[in-house]
Amino acid sequence: MTVVQPSRDLRDGVDALLDRYAGLTDRDHCVVVFAPDSREAAAWLVAGLKQRGTTAKAIGMRPLVDYGFAARLESAVPDPASFTGRLVVFTLERDTMSHFSPLLHLMQRFGSDRCMIVRIISASREFFEQALNLGPDELSARNAALLTRLTRARTVRVRSRGGTDLRIRLDAERYDWISNRGVWRPGGFTILPAGEIATYPAGIDGRLVADGALNCNVITRIDTRLADHPLTVDIADGRATGFTGGDDDVRELVELCFKQPHGMRVGELGFGTNNGIDRFIPANSHINERRVGVHIGFGQHNQDRAVVDYEEKVHLDLITDGAELYIDDEPDPVDLADLPLTGEEHPRLVRDEDITGDCCGFGYGELTDPTAASAII
Repeated sequence: MTVVQPSRDLRDGVDALLDRYAGLTDRDHCVVVFAPDSREAAAWLVAGLKQRGTTAKAIGMRPLVDYGFAARLESAVPDPASFTGRLVVFTLERDTMSHFSPLLHLMQRFGSDRCMIVRIISASREFFEQALNLGPDELSARNAALLTRLTRARTVRVRSRGGTDLRIRLDAERYDWISNRGVWRPGGFTILPAGEIATYPAGIDGRLVADGALNCNVITRIDTRLADHPLTVDIADGRATGFTGGDDDVRELVELCFKQPHGMRVGELGFGTNNGIDRFIPANSHINERRVGVHIGFGQHNQDRAVVDYEEKVHLDLITDGAELYIDDEPDPVDLADLPLTGEEHPRLVRDEDITGDCCGFGYGELTDPTAASAII
């Protein structure tokens, strides 16, 4: 793989990834795993590692199906008994998250306290320039401030200057909350970009005006930003009843998603908390989902099948540009863009960081159209 010299902005992002998220030391051994769509992003990371003199190997992988990947991965790592540091594995993909089982096996072989696996989705220039401006401690504090209020709440009203007005019932005893904050825990994957909390709404009604972007678990090259053509979705009893707006490409994609058997069901209530991301980007990307705002996910849900008893191939997130939350009967809203930090510890969650590595539910379905190919998570 050709190593290219990163620019200053890219170098800052690489340094943030290695120092703030991975906590890299000179005793660690690194492996950079990359899909073909992330070759350039992997080259920037390898360049940063070589500048530090860090031992690193780079290996390619085919997304989703690659029968030789497990063997190549094993050949790239040292004998666990031959060194005293950690094994740190970075996986970079733009549109997919692949090969969970070989990576889990590797973690088990080295020991969960000696193996850190960082799973990067939406690998791109924007990932390094936008998504890493806040570190895991800052994101953890932001997520904790919001979670400590919402996990105790029964209702929340979501409003935005774009016109969103949603009335939502919450039930933390029944439905898990997920917190993605980029904090490594032994035995779990670290999923980046970080900066989100999410649950399943016990009830939701009202109007969603998505004026930020969309993020969908299909491969598509359309411009997903919605500021110029906001998408309005009316929701009743947890289901979309119709939508208006959006440009031609966006409408076609939304129609395809909504035509799926459970495509119009609301499967996720999510809050982006990463205010280090200062703009929405054109790509179909989790970076947009982590930006400050509310996203409503239609189709596949984020809960255990025993709790929410349907599965869907597609998951479509529609994202607002900012939002205010009216929690229970409190008269003053919480502005997600100016979130007051409480200093409280991050609550213990069953699915903290969504450690299975499947950050959008069960995924891996298939939806094809002129703008979308085989699905991703």
